Amino acid sequence: MTLEDILQSPFDLSLNRLSHRIVLAPMTRMRASEYGIPNATAAQYYAQRATPNGLMISEGVVVHPRGKGFPNTPGIWTHEQIEAWKPITSAVKARGGVFFAQLWHVGRVTVPSQTGGLPGLASTDTPLPGNHLLFGEEDGEEPYVRGEAMSREDIASVVSEFAQAAKNAIKAGFDGIEIHGGNGYLLDTFVHNNINDRTDEYGGSLENRLRFPLEVVDAVVSEIGHQRTAIRIAPFHVLQQTLDSNRIETFSKYTEELEKRHLAYVHMVEPRYDQLSTEGAFSGKIKRVPGAGGDCAALPLKEAKDVSVGEFSLWTFRRILKETPLIGAGGYCGDTARDAIAEGRIDLVAFGRYFTSNADLADRILEQKPLKKYDRKTFYTPGVEGYLE
Repeated sequence: MTLEDILQSPFDLSLNRLSHRIVLAPMTRMRASEYGIPNATAAQYYAQRATPNGLMISEGVVVHPRGKGFPNTPGIWTHEQIEAWKPITSAVKARGGVFFAQLWHVGRVTVPSQTGGLPGLASTDTPLPGNHLLFGEEDGEEPYVRGEAMSREDIASVVSEFAQAAKNAIKAGFDGIEIHGGNGYLLDTFVHNNINDRTDEYGGSLENRLRFPLEVVDAVVSEIGHQRTAIRIAPFHVLQQTLDSNRIETFSKYTEELEKRHLAYVHMVEPRYDQLSTEGAFSGKIKRVPGAGGDCAALPLKEAKDVSVGEFSLWTFRRILKETPLIGAGGYCGDTARDAIAEGRIDLVAFGRYFTSNADLADRILEQKPLKKYDRKTFYTPGVEGYLE
């Protein structure tokens, strides 16, 4: 099979046979109501990006009011929210798309204005430094405050909230769910040993630090089945202080545990940020790894291949995931996506920013047509500009 054909090859993803390898990545768009009800225009937005038997992952969907971190982000904990998602999932199904909901709890990456005055939950009560960026129409900032280190009762409650949200997502018409386990959000604060300062059974050893995220996975699997359950993790992200002292050991063990659970897929972010950087995406000071992030439209294929070897690449985890499909995300373009799939590093490739400006992105990439540049100013603003085509 040629590189040109590889993205158009079918793929069996759990209960679904996909017709191509291009995936709509989860992207926050901040166009829901203040009560977490998705806007009616979301039906057109997702339908425009759907392709027959193509996989789509929704924007982050908040599982509980205390898990909200940003204005106008949708939820799935109330009857009204579930009902509002139904015409959206129906619109995607009408186009033949396969639709997973990303379940989201931001943990300590929040401020009281977003949680009804409550501090954020995390493995620790240590706050993030500085101000929380709210993005959206106001594009404001609010200082982080000291959070709450979760009690055992809190942990049990949040596990149940994820399980219920998964059940609600299936009721709303989604084909499955993806747990957001990266970016320094709630689950990730337990994984990284520089953040998790607990001395109970949820902290200290690597096994203990993985306990809560895996309890969430297991609870969701028990509710909707392993074939409808997936997770996104970001082994190399430097975001919200995610600076584990041994990323390879930590995320290799994490990946081994996920492989045992026979999930629909594991979704990983390429080393888009330098693993030794202390800067994150929200700071605006990003150190790029050539070929693994940023705008790669002009990147020679050889450069992309050169950084795909060694332990700081998804190959480390691909070798562990022998039975579980792997989705890769992070700065891909058509050529680098074809190459990554052809060499076996990933099975499917997720695109984000270029899907905002190219609703027909899958067709454009498959047909090797030029892409329209995205406009960052419209990522999180209300209205249809930069949202509908």
